[in-house]
Amino acid sequence: MPKKQKPQEWVPWELRRTNPDIFYFKEDLRIPSSLLPLLVYRGFFDKEYGSCEGWLTKKFRSNKWFPAPALQAHDFTHYYANTHIVLGICAGEAKWQLGGRLGISTILEKGDVMVIPAGVALRCIESDADFKMVGACSVNVVPELRGNKPGNPNQADPIIANIAIPDNDPILGPGEGLLTIWQPAETYLR
Repeated sequence: MPKKQKPQEWVPWELRRTNPDIFYFKEDLRIPSSLLPLLVYRGFFDKEYGSCEGWLTKKFRSNKWFPAPALQAHDFTHYYANTHIVLGICAGEAKWQLGGRLGISTILEKGDVMVIPAGVALRCIESDADFKMVGACSVNVVPELRGNKPGNPNQADPIIANIAIPDNDPILGPGEGLLTIWQPAETYLR
């Protein structure tokens, strides 16, 4: 796997924990997407931290996000129709395609946390042999994975549109993070 290039520092490193990278995506003919942006908290916890799986699971639970062992780094384009999800990287690094074919690719490494709104596509392009992550859902359901299939993505829209904005950011808790960034759809339609 190619080494990650050092990104331009547009947010001071010490503020990365509370200022995520924000990505909006358009829907295409195969993926419905979302009005809500995907968030990536870079370097949220120290790379030297040894027991991040337990720490992340506890953090997610304390913020009312439900651990979901079924969430994996799939190598095909997919999205979740019935829940928002969060993925915390515990070991190694992986290159991800986010937002489907109209989206972007980025490298996530140990210490990064990604919050993905329902309907937003993702795909793990490649990963280190030691890559490991922990996932959780915004609602207490079995995540409904949908693949990249030709057809009308709007079939998922009613399900996605009815998923509430969570009460807490999965990492920062109440009143912070996604709660200051994600707004109800009506806000965008006015």
